[in-house]
Amino acid sequence: MNLLQFTLLLAHEDWVYTKGWIVTIVGFLIVIIALAILSMLFSGVASYFKKKDAEKLAVDSSKLAVNQKKLATENSQLKTAKGEIPAEVQAAIGMALYLTTNLHDEESNIITIERRQTSWNDKNYGVRHWNH
Repeated sequence: MNLLQFTLLLAHEDWVYTKGWIVTIVGFLIVIIALAILSMLFSGVASYFKKKDAEKLAVDSSKLAVNQKKLATENSQLKTAKGEIPAEVQAAIGMALYLTTNLHDEESNIITIERRQTSWNDKNYGVRHWNH
C-alpha cells in the first residue's frame, strides 16, 4: 500500500466516522476507568481514617474508665471540714444568684438616627442636572 492509497483511505468518509467513534469510545472508557480508580482511592482513605478513629476511641475509652475509677476512689476519700460548704452547693447558690439578679440597665428600645449633611448626600453634587 503506497502513501497515496493510505491518504485516500483516510480521506474516505466511512473511515472518518469510524475514527470519530473510536475516539469517543476510548475517551468514555478513560473517564470511566479514572472515576473507578478515584472511587477506590477515596474509599480506601476513608476506611483508613475510620480504622484510626476506632483505635483512638478504644484507647480513649480505656483511659476514661481508669480515670473514672480513680476519681471515684478520690471522691470517697474526700471529706469536708467542719463548717465548710461543698463545691456543688456553692455552684448552685452562685447560679441561683446569677439567674435571679437582673444586672442590666433598662433601655428605651428607641433608635435615634440624626441626618448629617455630608458631601455624599449633598444635592449640589448630584449626577443629573436638569436645565429648566
